[in-house]
Formats: sequence, structure tokens, C-alpha cells
Amino acid sequence: INKNRTFIYVDVGGGSTEFSIIVNGERKKSKSFKIGTVRMINNIISENVWGKICIWIKSNIRQYDKIALIGSGGNINKIFKMAGVLDSRPLTLIKLNSIYNSLTKMSYEERIINLDLNPDRSDVIIPAAEIFLKTLEWSGSSEIYVPKVGLADGMVRLLYKKETNRG
Repeated sequence: INKNRTFIYVDVGGGSTEFSIIVNGERKKSKSFKIGTVRMINNIISENVWGKICIWIKSNIRQYDKIALIGSGGNINKIFKMAGVLDSRPLTLIKLNSIYNSLTKMSYEERIINLDLNPDRSDVIIPAAEIFLKTLEWSGSSEIYVPKVGLADGMVRLLYKKETNRG
């Protein structure tokens, strides 16, 4: 991932989704919205949350061009694996859309059997894909980078770097 780019870091959880604008490797803005996969499944999201996210994204990226997303969370990792994307390459909007369309055509049970999804992943993967698709649309981006490093690994690496860079 080229650090000298502008990214929207999207971390989709069950209860909320965090968006961060990262410019040249530095976090400029961050906001968490009460929209997550479990909330979407249970239909407990406020009516105007999508509009608020759209406005937040558009107003915070308007001065930048060539935006890419960085996806975080178990669902985007699973989608990335399903896409068969080579390491360090981004997941494209076209590929994500294709996977989303095939997921929505299958029943909960079919997703477990055909795609080898865990029962707790089989229902939440669709709303997660929807959040990423909408973020791509509103940002004008067409690619999502999905780092292999997990959150815990990344934090350990960061702490190690901080400790070893002390002079």
C-alpha cells in the first residue's frame, strides 16, 4: 500500500462502523456511526444514518483525489479470500459487486454449505458488503485494500516500532 495516498479506513463491526480519513499515512479525521452488520440484520439503524455517512465522507474527501479504501474486519477478510485476490492487490468494486450479488442469491444455509461460511458469518457478510459498496460509491473509489495483518498483530508491530525507534 502506497502511504502517500488518501485512504478511507473502514472498520465494520456488529454494532458500529468506524471511518477514518488517512492522508500520507496520517489519520486526519475519524468518526464512528451506529451502523453495523448486526444492527442492519435486526433493522435497528436510524433512518438517516446512511445520509449522515454519505455527507461525512464527501465533505472530508472533497479536497483529495484518487481515494482508496482500507477494509478491516472479519467480513471483508472473508470476501477478500473468496475473491481470490493476490496478496497486496486491492479488491475491486467490480469483484466485490459480483461476490455481493452471488451472496444475495443464496439462502443462509446455502452460504454455509457452498461457501464454507461459519453460521455466525453467513448472515452478517451481506450487510458488511453493503457498507463497503456504499462507501466505494460515495468516495468515488473502486478499490479496497485488505491488509493481512490483524489488529492485534498491527498493534504489536506499532508498539515494537515505537520502542525500537527511541534514541
